[in-house]
Amino acid sequence: MKKILLVVILSIFTISCSESDKSGINNPTEDLKIQTLNVSNVTFTSAVSGGVIASFGDSQITATGVCWSTAQNPTVSDLHTTDSAATGIFSSVLTPLSANTTYYVRAYATNSDGTVYGNQITFTTLNIVFTVGTGVTDGDGEFYPSVIINGKQWMKKNLNVSKYKNGDVIPQVTDAATWDSLTTGAWCYYENDTANGPVYGKLYNWYAINDPRGLAPTGWHIPTDAEWTLLTDFLGGESVAGKKMKETGTTNWATSTSYSSNQSGFTAIPGGHGYFNYNFVTGSTPALTDLFKYKGNVAYWWSSTANQDLVWTRDVTFQSDGVVRSGVIKKSALSVRCVKN
Repeated sequence: MKKILLVVILSIFTISCSESDKSGINNPTEDLKIQTLNVSNVTFTSAVSGGVIASFGDSQITATGVCWSTAQNPTVSDLHTTDSAATGIFSSVLTPLSANTTYYVRAYATNSDGTVYGNQITFTTLNIVFTVGTGVTDGDGEFYPSVIINGKQWMKKNLNVSKYKNGDVIPQVTDAATWDSLTTGAWCYYENDTANGPVYGKLYNWYAINDPRGLAPTGWHIPTDAEWTLLTDFLGGESVAGKKMKETGTTNWATSTSYSSNQSGFTAIPGGHGYFNYNFVTGSTPALTDLFKYKGNVAYWWSSTANQDLVWTRDVTFQSDGVVRSGVIKKSALSVRCVKN
């Protein structure tokens, strides 16, 4: 009888110890759980991921981050971010990365028991489709970096010149009624604010585009409608080319968006437009906010190709992957990009 009782007591003790071991107090994979966030904002050299800590355990978290590698199951021995200790969701910028390369990513978290890893996610960085150009300096002495896309060299900035190629001054017009009556070249800043010039460039009417004295720097020209089409076709067509043309981030765009990668290097920024659709026939005095719209949200550029009373243009917006081809009235005030002859 005593032997039977002893066996029972030993069995209970063994089961109790086994259940205590399963509690995971000394096992970080039981106590601490983390999930890897999907990868976003992928460029040639960077991406964004992060993690969600789903279970904290008894020990304080001392580090979180994301590790990545070209081999599967990366660890903190590989490239990784080191973020401040977190108690929920955290985000990490993965850089440096190489273009057109597949990476494996896992979030991690560390406490006194050790380091645990989240699920593995894979992604591929963008493939570079441009080379750096030689750039050009305009008649005012301002330099414009450039990129070569599909054999054509494009400015990376909107034109900001105040003179024609021969040195003649292009008038700056700030009065709405005067602008409306023009049949010759003119320019303005968005909302007539000089602070917009260095960032977004000048806005020109089409008469400046078409002036025989030449708006573009020597050796360059305003792109034709056909040249714009060649660019967007090379970038995959109008439905997707806009994403590849737009500058990333919120430095110039009003909101951060997944609709921009700048894969082409074109670096489109949203200068908005002026005098685009205001009805001057009523004779009323237009408010400044009616004359100028969409800075920070939309980029518009002239072509040199007229379509009777309208001119073909291109625009990209913060909320679309695409490029829009439109016919616009000649008195509109739009940005200009130039292409090398």
